[in-house]
Order: sequence, then structure tokens, then C-alpha cells
Amino acid sequence: MFSVLKVFTSRYFVAPALAGLGIAAGVLIFLYVFPGTPKIGVIDIPFTVITEQSAYVIGEYLNYARRDDSIKAVVIKLESPGGGAAASERLYVETKKLREEKPVVIVMDGLVASGGYMMSMGASHTVAQTSSIVGNVGVVAFAGPLVEPFPSEEVIVSGPFKFGGSTRREWIGTVDLLKSAFAKIVITERGDKLILTEDELTQGRIYVGLEAARLGLVDEIGGESDGFEKAADLAGISGYGLVDVNLEVLKKFVQDFEEVFPSEAVSERDLADAMALLSTNNGEGIASRESLPGGANEESDMIQALQGLMLHGRLNTNQEDPPPDFPLELNNRPHIYYMYVGNAR
Repeated sequence: MFSVLKVFTSRYFVAPALAGLGIAAGVLIFLYVFPGTPKIGVIDIPFTVITEQSAYVIGEYLNYARRDDSIKAVVIKLESPGGGAAASERLYVETKKLREEKPVVIVMDGLVASGGYMMSMGASHTVAQTSSIVGNVGVVAFAGPLVEPFPSEEVIVSGPFKFGGSTRREWIGTVDLLKSAFAKIVITERGDKLILTEDELTQGRIYVGLEAARLGLVDEIGGESDGFEKAADLAGISGYGLVDVNLEVLKKFVQDFEEVFPSEAVSERDLADAMALLSTNNGEGIASRESLPGGANEESDMIQALQGLMLHGRLNTNQEDPPPDFPLELNNRPHIYYMYVGNAR
């Protein structure tokens, strides 16, 4: 026993032990002060029409990036013709809210118009490619009644506009109000960089990237790498890592799903399908039904739920696909849009 105590109290043991404790303390202090590699969150929004559903999912991406303190800046790769007015404005507000806490850079890939362009106004910095299509500031509205009027002999209404909501003239006034509100957002956010007048801005024109930069609609011409460099510069970081925010949100959904549904309620087939669905998220978009085990005709409730959250077929729409029927009717309701509809009539 004495010999053991002698060893533990000898300078041959104490000195290395104290050195080890010092190193350990230094490591702990280093980890506390420098908790890890700074990260840039990446949110990928491929060609997407902004609806209530897609706005909800994109909002979850934005909220995740805002709440994660390890993410010091965010790059959003965006392509959208816009969509519903309320949903588009909500994404602008959510993007601006994120910007107030950390730098947000939007890289415009292809078409970023109308409501998609409105969302980009919430960013700290915008990057467009030379051939990007940008702009189309304005409003499209369906002026018909929300429901077809019933015969007046059978239905009693409390006012002349109870069914239709307003006259056509009043609808035109509403469109003008929303157009002015849209223009005010752009004018306020772009400031002195914008060289278009409000009247020129609200004509609904689209511009290629080079022209959009010249007119002050975007900050610079570049690509994805330029977006990352700008985000790092605005955040004052270097040697950063990347976080796939889309994937992290999906992982969280699966974890929440497993908490709600006990493991015995989820079959091995469900888990295999879920893993296949997640593993196909490799940059080529959301998994197709045909890529899942069992093919297109054998989907479990779990997979349908996953695809619903992942906006299967919505956040992975090809720009070459035909646009949705116009006017859009979301949940059988007509809508007001900040949307570029191309040649639709």
C-alpha cells in the first residue's frame, strides 16, 4: 500500500497528471470559446409554386435555420414563379425575420418572379445568374364570386355582396392596393440601388439577370459559390462547414413521427421505405414513388405522410412541366396571386 501511495505522490506521476489536467482544462476552455466550426445553412427550394402547403414547409426550413445557433449564415437557392399572395408575403416576412438574426443570401436559380421575388426581398443580399429571369412585380386576381350564387327565392343573404364579396370595380381597387403594397416592399428593401420608378416597377415586366442587376433589382451577378462567399463575409467567418437544412428538418420530422407512433406500430417495411425516401434526397430532388421499394402502387400511411411533408411533386417540379391550371383553386377557393403565369390566359 505504501509503495502504491509513493508512486501516486511521486513527481513522476504528479507532474504528468498536473500537465494532463492543464491540457484537459485548456481543451474545455477552447471548446467553450470555440464550440466548433462555423456553419452556413443551405436551404434548397427547387422550382416551386408558393402555396399554403409549400409556404409552411419552407417556413419550417427558415425557422430551423434561425433557431440553430451553430448556423451563422444562410444561403437559399431559390427558383419560383411565385404563387398565392398571402403565402408569398408570409415567406418574405419569415425571411426578413431570419435576416434580423443572421445574414441571408438568396441565389436565384432560373426563374425568381413575382411572389418568389417578393420572398427574396427579405434577404440580406441577392445573387442572380446572367440568364436568371427576375421581376414580374404585380398582382393577378380572380374577380368571380367565392361560390356560385344560389337562387334568391331559396336563399336569404344579409347584404348584396354576401356571395360575391364586392363589385368588379372594387376588386380592381383591391388589386391596385396590393400592387402598391408589393411595390413599397421592393422600393423599401432595394433603396437607392433601385433605379426604376414605381410605375415602371409595377408594369409586371421580367428581366434577365444582367438587366436586373443594372436596374438594381438584385445585388450582383454570380453563382452558388459567390453566394457562399458573400454569406461568410457578412457573417465574418471562414473555414466554415455546410448544413443541409432540408435534410435536417426531414430528420426531425422522422424523429417526431417515431415519438408519436410507437415502434410496434411501424413495420419494417415502413422503416425501409422511409430510409429509401430519405436516402434519395441526394441533390436530384425528392424521391419519386417509383423509386420506393414496392413501386408506385404500394405506399404505406407513413410514406404518404412523409411525402406530404416533403411536398412530393411540389418542391421538385421541373420548370419544363406545364404550369398549373390558372386561375389556381386551392382547396376549391379562388385566390389572389403574386405569380408569373407566363402565357396563361
